Amino acid sequence: MVKLNLKLMIVQTIIMGFTYAGVMALFGLIWGEKFNTWQFIFNATFFGIFMGILFPVITKIVTDRVLKKTIIELEEDELLVYEGASTFKSNFSAGGKLVLTTKRLAFKPHNLNSKKTFVEIPLNKITEVEKQNTYGFIHNIFIIQKANEKFKFFVAENERDVWVSKITEYSTKAL
Repeated sequence: MVKLNLKLMIVQTIIMGFTYAGVMALFGLIWGEKFNTWQFIFNATFFGIFMGILFPVITKIVTDRVLKKTIIELEEDELLVYEGASTFKSNFSAGGKLVLTTKRLAFKPHNLNSKKTFVEIPLNKITEVEKQNTYGFIHNIFIIQKANEKFKFFVAENERDVWVSKITEYSTKAL
């Protein structure tokens, strides 16, 4: 599951807080108001803490609850290797649970999605695992190549490399 990173949350708090406070101060100046230091500090602190700390915590709690309800059954002779939240991208996008076992990679959309497409890729059918970035700098995408089919998964930025290494390791063993 997604782990919260305190260092990242502090950086987000500072960036979002000062950005919001700066925009509010700029609008105030445009509307003819005098710059108020205390209002700037309040806006930076309140919005920064909310968006940098409270929002990620609330999102993690909701995500964990939804994923606990999303169950992917394992066969008797397979073991769970890794699991986490993911978004599967094909003709549509669907959020859900991604599971790596000793035999397959499986994605099941959670109940909040309108599309309920279950994706299952046997490890011995995987020909390549490719890393990709969102906007060139967010390391959160990996692509699974199976024969002439590609499957694109979005995961948490701090988990992408773990997924890629584990899928590569277990797909090599499955051959």
